[in-house]
Amino acid sequence: MRSNSLPLFLLLSLAGLLCLMPVWYFFLAPWLAVPVFYMAGEALSNLFHWVVIYQPTGTQATLLTSLQFIAEQGQGRSGKLAPVVEYRIHGYGLVMLWAMLLASRPAALVQKLLLGTGAMLVVSAVSVALQWLNEVFNRSGTHVLAQTRAPTWLVEAVEFGFHFNLFIFTALAPVLLWVLMNRPFVQALWSDAMVVPPRAARSDQPE
Repeated sequence: MRSNSLPLFLLLSLAGLLCLMPVWYFFLAPWLAVPVFYMAGEALSNLFHWVVIYQPTGTQATLLTSLQFIAEQGQGRSGKLAPVVEYRIHGYGLVMLWAMLLASRPAALVQKLLLGTGAMLVVSAVSVALQWLNEVFNRSGTHVLAQTRAPTWLVEAVEFGFHFNLFIFTALAPVLLWVLMNRPFVQALWSDAMVVPPRAARSDQPE
């Protein structure tokens, strides 16, 4: 492998990301959001008694709950809590994975694109569920939290998981998936990077 393989891969990945991101954002995201919202909504509907229904609309989805939410203290205004999530905030890692796979062109590319897409949709569904739960447990007040009867450990786990996922794992997951599906290419890049140039090797030898 040539010494410029890693820079070339990075350049192709960046070019692919710039080309694919608008296509995903404006055209594919509304379609890909459907299975994401379905997985997240069905999971929460079966796990928590206070979830009534979830309503997807394009790249956004609303979780309707039976939890009473006091909108403005002192004015008596209240209603049912209904947090909203946006798929695009959590789903951009899919485009990163596409760009890296297309740049590295591994064997069975089509199969790996399909497998990676399915895995990233699951990751996005977990992200959506964590945001919904974080809105309920940690951002809607103690009055709402008391109605959920959620244990303290679950509330703290959701808060940690939401921030870790939003700021770290959303971008890290596609890289990890790419490494797992493209290990020969990664090993070749690593071996190429560890090769010592001949001139540098000779300069270390005593005259």
